[in-house]
Amino acid sequence: MKSLTFWSSDINDESLINEVMEGLKTATCTPMIWYYNNPEEEATEVGDYVAVLNNDRIHRCTIQITENYEIPYGMIDIRVAKGENYRSLEEFIEDHNKCWENDLLNEGITLSENTIIVVEHFKLIEVL
Repeated sequence: MKSLTFWSSDINDESLINEVMEGLKTATCTPMIWYYNNPEEEATEVGDYVAVLNNDRIHRCTIQITENYEIPYGMIDIRVAKGENYRSLEEFIEDHNKCWENDLLNEGITLSENTIIVVEHFKLIEVL
């Protein structure tokens, strides 16, 4: 089974996993450059079952991918923001700019409306 982790600025923060387990978070996204270059996580396809791991690599729940697509950052819409458990698109963009901008710059990439983002929508299968 493929696996993925949900990360935030605090390595001990499991709030994103908790949102998945509560059914509040039904989507995730990441810049394409990171998505396809992560040796610990394989790219997913629609129908894949995925083990959601915490930062200690403990399997916390299982999800199934229902959609997987690439989109320019400037085309992210409210459906993605709501799937990520944000109340508004503006809140989503503000938070993701904070999360991604500096890390991308450290890799020589400027976050822009044209930055390609991989979006995965999913449904919760089981909580462990």
